[in-house]
Amino acid sequence: MKADMHMHSTASPDAHVDPVKILRMMKAKGFGAVAILDHNTMKGTTAASGSAKEIGILLIRGMEVSSEAGHIGALSIQEEIPKGLSAGETVDRIHSQGGLAVALHPYRMNTGIGEKNVKSCKFDAVEVVNGFTSDRRNSRALELANSLGLPCTAGSDAHFETEMGMAFVEIDDCSDQDEFMRLLIAKKSVPGGHGLSDLGAIKGSFVLTWEWMARGFGRL
Repeated sequence: MKADMHMHSTASPDAHVDPVKILRMMKAKGFGAVAILDHNTMKGTTAASGSAKEIGILLIRGMEVSSEAGHIGALSIQEEIPKGLSAGETVDRIHSQGGLAVALHPYRMNTGIGEKNVKSCKFDAVEVVNGFTSDRRNSRALELANSLGLPCTAGSDAHFETEMGMAFVEIDDCSDQDEFMRLLIAKKSVPGGHGLSDLGAIKGSFVLTWEWMARGFGRL
């Protein structure tokens, strides 16, 4: 089945799709699982959790945590991880809940965790295809994951309906979150989809800059 492992809902200040609507739309697109990773909150994934079974799609609970070094994906957690901690402490907090720590878009300017932190912290996986990151930087992330022997994730990083499903993993059919995590760690997932061209990445940076200004220069 296909799983988009990095999506944002209206629980994120820069996203525009209701969390339950995400589940319905992704099911209609033929996806079997999604991970709603809102910025520094689990409100989106919590709001969607009661509808996932009825809709017939697997929801991976989590959030995108803004560490002091960059953004980290927290998968399969139960409680929110505070922002602003060091990369190492953020990863430790995720592990203390039995969750998986993912280095999201590690080479993205400003919000990427960076190669040094991926190598020095105990990450469980690396996001190697991010729909809102250039294909060139995604390729570097894949090289990094392979060099460290880490599993690969992929996700659209969608904030709008038109971006949903642009990047994903293909993984064996599974019925629950725990089984999905076991398959991921066993490297049974295959990344697919695509990111942005270099020109698209430049345009995307202007969008992010505009949204940053609209938030009163507040960082996510």
